[in-house]
Amino acid sequence: MMTSDRGALLAACALSGVALGFVCARYVVPACCTAKSRTKVQRGKVYLIGAGPGAPDLLTVRARNYLQAATVAVMDDLVAKELYELLPPDCEIVYVGKRGGKKDSAKQTDIDDVLVKKARANHVVVRVKGGDPMVFGRVHSEIRALVKAKCAFEVVPGISSALAAPAIVDIPITHKHLSKSFLVISGHKPAEMDFNVLAQIDTISMLMGTRTLETVCTRLMEAGREPKTPVALIHNATLPEQETLLGSLEDIAEKASAKSYSPAIVVIGEVAKYADFDTYVKEPAEDNVV
Repeated sequence: MMTSDRGALLAACALSGVALGFVCARYVVPACCTAKSRTKVQRGKVYLIGAGPGAPDLLTVRARNYLQAATVAVMDDLVAKELYELLPPDCEIVYVGKRGGKKDSAKQTDIDDVLVKKARANHVVVRVKGGDPMVFGRVHSEIRALVKAKCAFEVVPGISSALAAPAIVDIPITHKHLSKSFLVISGHKPAEMDFNVLAQIDTISMLMGTRTLETVCTRLMEAGREPKTPVALIHNATLPEQETLLGSLEDIAEKASAKSYSPAIVVIGEVAKYADFDTYVKEPAEDNVV
């Protein structure tokens, strides 16, 4: 679905569970970010912006500055309502949300065309995506379209939910003894995954995996992963509605079946046990750890 009705977009944000109640970031401007020192913007250029994991105060300063200067904003799904409020009053908003399983999701080719069209019309275009734009954001398609059309662009990194979600619930994605590596995956298509390889990874951070959670967990166990391996499911990470569901490979899917936990990040591995704060309390001091 693509629309530019500002009122409808704000209403849609509220209905889709986007964060409410935060102080808008535009009212807290550090001295280093005054009008004279803000990042310069360029007309006819597209800024591919990562909006972070959800909470509007986790938006980067650079991203905020570009939002405040935009003349066209092409907004993805899972973008906080407060970020719309950073846009100038006369900024044209084009909603191009994409959610798995929704038939009315915007087509990627249409999004590419909008970016090129607006850049050629000499607009300051912000393309806003949740998390980091380079992590499962389909930015390669948009960059390719802009390059072929000879349109200027800039990628503005954001905090990926793949890392922010475990961090916000006290899970160390790496750990001296338990996790010397981690892998970020999409759970969208389990049939394309090599579970013999995945079963050997210390820690897995899975995006877009709530619908395929049972399949992923089952296949990991079949590939040799211990059924008691801790799993943490973090729903609406960094938002007031945040929830954490703890379990193991053998039972997390059943626990998660009680209601919808989308969107969520699923952390699989021994470090997931740290989402239970008592793990820190009961753990011996580092000097006593073998």
